[in-house]
Amino acid sequence: SQSRYCPYEVQLTQVSGIVVKYDFNDNQFSEEAHFDKKIKLTQKTLQLMSEPDNRIRRVLSFNHYGGKGVKYHAEEEILSEFHQFIEEWDNPILVIQNAIFDMRFLNTRHPNLKFTNEVLDTKDIIQLYYLPALQKLSESEDWAREMVERIGTSTRDNGLISSSLSRIGPALGLNMTGYHDALTDCRLAMQMFQKIVEFLKQHQDLDIKKYQAERILTKKS
Repeated sequence: SQSRYCPYEVQLTQVSGIVVKYDFNDNQFSEEAHFDKKIKLTQKTLQLMSEPDNRIRRVLSFNHYGGKGVKYHAEEEILSEFHQFIEEWDNPILVIQNAIFDMRFLNTRHPNLKFTNEVLDTKDIIQLYYLPALQKLSESEDWAREMVERIGTSTRDNGLISSSLSRIGPALGLNMTGYHDALTDCRLAMQMFQKIVEFLKQHQDLDIKKYQAERILTKKS
């Protein structure tokens, strides 16, 4: 349910980001720096973990939480440091997969911090450009039809083709080792975005309005 993701209530476990410079002409990203810190568990989380059949331990394992030799910090401290890290760069654009989810947390959890940077949501690029282009090509190209089938549909996309990194990444041939570690996900998102940009540059003359409209109507419902 949506209440599980309330930005005022749930436990944050990791804040990560990478700084990249992008060469549009060559479609190349070069990593300049990264931020990656884990957040210590709250008393509420520790109490919930003691309850029978609680799923928190499974989720933490899924998110690669609890590794040896890792330092854990207070959430407010990490958010302050992450804000300072972002401020070190000249008006950066935040490129995030499913940005609405992340930005709700970044802009509600610290009492004195707001991230006001421009945001590019790679999920929107996938839903409104990449997948419609792939669907259009699937009308006549077997490889595109196979790609659509490989990605599959998702209830989170209201029954349309999935726009999840977990589905798009493997279909694009990305090595998903370490997926759901926040820093790894940042790097995977950049690799995915790079491949999608190259794909869209190659197929920029396609008429994809039909599939864009289908997605937009679904997003509004």
